[in-house]
Amino acid sequence: MTDEMVKLFYGSLLHDIGKAIQRSDSSKTFIKHSKIGGDFLREYTDDKDILNSLRYHHTAEINSTRLADDSLSYITYIADNIASGTDRRREDPADNKNRFDSETPLTDIFNRYGKTKSERYIHPGELSLDNLDELVPTTKRFDYTKGEYARGVVYFAQGLKALDFTADYIPSILNLLEATMGFMPSSTNTHEEADVSLFDHMKLTAAFAVAIKQYLDYQKITDYRSELYRDSNKFYQKQAFIMVGYDFNGVQKFISTITSKGAHKQLRSRAFYLEMMSQWFVDTLLRELGLTEANVLYADTNHGYLIMGNTPNNRRIVEDLQAEFQAFLLENFGTDLYLSVGMAAFRANQVRTKNTSAEYIKIFREIDSTIKKNKLARYDAAKIMQLNEEQNHSGRECAVCHRVSNLLEDENKCLLCSKLENFSASIQNEDFFVVDTDKNGLPLGLGGFLKVVSKDEIVAGDVNGHIYSKNQLNTGLKQDSYLWVSDYSATENNDYNYYAKRTWMQDEDGHVVGIKKLGALMIDVDDLYAGFLAGFHKQGEGQFTTIGRYATLSRRLSLFFKIYLNDYAQNYELSIVYSHGDDVFVLGAWDDLLYFVTDLYEGFKQWTDGKLTFSAAVTMFNAKTPINIIARQTGELLSKVKNSGQSKIGIFSNDYIYSFEEYIYDVTQGKLSQIQRFFEGESERGKTFIYNLLSLIRQRKEKISLARMAYFLTRLEENSSNKEAFRQFKVATMNWLDSDEEINKLELALMLYVYETRKEY
Repeated sequence: MTDEMVKLFYGSLLHDIGKAIQRSDSSKTFIKHSKIGGDFLREYTDDKDILNSLRYHHTAEINSTRLADDSLSYITYIADNIASGTDRRREDPADNKNRFDSETPLTDIFNRYGKTKSERYIHPGELSLDNLDELVPTTKRFDYTKGEYARGVVYFAQGLKALDFTADYIPSILNLLEATMGFMPSSTNTHEEADVSLFDHMKLTAAFAVAIKQYLDYQKITDYRSELYRDSNKFYQKQAFIMVGYDFNGVQKFISTITSKGAHKQLRSRAFYLEMMSQWFVDTLLRELGLTEANVLYADTNHGYLIMGNTPNNRRIVEDLQAEFQAFLLENFGTDLYLSVGMAAFRANQVRTKNTSAEYIKIFREIDSTIKKNKLARYDAAKIMQLNEEQNHSGRECAVCHRVSNLLEDENKCLLCSKLENFSASIQNEDFFVVDTDKNGLPLGLGGFLKVVSKDEIVAGDVNGHIYSKNQLNTGLKQDSYLWVSDYSATENNDYNYYAKRTWMQDEDGHVVGIKKLGALMIDVDDLYAGFLAGFHKQGEGQFTTIGRYATLSRRLSLFFKIYLNDYAQNYELSIVYSHGDDVFVLGAWDDLLYFVTDLYEGFKQWTDGKLTFSAAVTMFNAKTPINIIARQTGELLSKVKNSGQSKIGIFSNDYIYSFEEYIYDVTQGKLSQIQRFFEGESERGKTFIYNLLSLIRQRKEKISLARMAYFLTRLEENSSNKEAFRQFKVATMNWLDSDEEINKLELALMLYVYETRKEY
């Protein structure tokens, strides 16, 4: 980035920090937040271009002074308007105190999502991994008091002391802002929805500001006052921006399609490897474009979106980098992995409150259409012929990935699979990584190689390259980016057979309780893409469809699946293989996975106010089943579940697919709990009757008479040690036999009971 662009970034990013300071101090209520922010930041920098963006980004301030026609403040001014979705010409409490409530907390982004309006709030405070429950929206309002704001401002000021206003510290300032101002509302105007955080608004303002500067430079426009201030309405109509979308295909298949002995130990390393590969592509693209992480609206391993200025050079950079990255993928992974990019030019008015939802949707539809076309024509004729020749190659191949290139002389593995196996332990245990040009690391493409590095080495200045930290918000370490990774595992050595051994479930005689099987869980959010396109258009005739809400919604979903998911997993015997935004793959104890997914379902329902749902599939396998078979069969079941509707779960096979409500309330809390209550008081001999009962139920589906079932239950009652309890069980069972649906649920409940109580000798 040029020095001027760096100044614009910091000025536009920090333009509204005066709001936090103003709300923390009663004596500053009638002082404009622009002046407060400028005075505050003057203690950390004397750069006039940066300070002017804080002091002069509203009409009143601009009119009260004489800025140079090429002042960066004009760019911050219009970027602020675009990011907020409207021209907020009277938004300062000093202008009209009756329109503002300084103690308004951040409201839930899902309040204006979907058909019905909600009234939910986010707890005031800072982002802390030690108190994740405060991230969950609640119907109870906790005022954002002056004390709460003051604490956040103090933390921000302390962090700012460790930073310089240079390009090296841009990731750190973004980390610092998210941690301290990610739950402060951007606007406390009582006539507006306070569902966009101060951090999200300032980040988006910086994204638009830098993109606008790129466009103006290409157009050779230097009179910013005329272009952006006097004629702002005309500028809103210009296609000054491009949204870039990418789709990384083959990720899940690459992670799980490995068949060699011990392949499961590579699962999490392969997942993290692709996560880093995708992140490296995005970060390299941003550097080549002269942009920052602020320009990323949303990014996970599979797909993402970013904003840039509409210039031919930017288009060329995106196309060239995509081609270079794709060449790397083809050389190293054949056709298994493919990254496709789409672009769409857009006007500011398409993403502001005065737009229509159709205009907003048009941007994403155009990107999606381009990506699909690129997928269909991904290889030219020469490349296809080359690939065919490679497939006809005979001889030795890698036992893990079955490729024939880069094979090690003394092993039945290729160089990449060998590195991934050695890298597996580091992924779970290490927090810092570096990407440099050392070819001993894992190749990420675009000239980058990944390896582990220690915090001490970073602090000592011994690390050259691009530094990444995992699940931390560090500042001052000149890191390129932080990564939120759902990586909880109850086993430290990636030995998933541990879950089938069930050593933690033993009776007093040391016998393992519960069937010795390995469980697999896959989750996928229902219609997430459609929700992003049209989730906010159903209220207020589309007035809430703004780019700011899209960015906030994206971050909230990332918080759930990247941070909160780890917290949910803490009490269960399982390992999260990957969580890539809207799809999750977990291995673990089969029964713990069932408890975990229902817990997660309730958590996601609370997180989204029930306005987004997910579907899930839980399968069970012998411990030595190859991971590629586990992944394929679980994925196939999940596909059947999603084809049957939304918010559903499949248990073990497509014979048992229910809505989550049916599974939770009818199967587990209804039938299974009653079965448990009765049979837990029975002798082992009494429990053997349950196998016959299960057999009869399966025959009942083939029209065996109810009379035979009643006779069998009566015989069982005679042998019961608690006849009254069993009488109640018998009555309930006969009632459950009224329909095929209830019989099906009873069958599953009995199976679950058998599986969880079987003693393995």
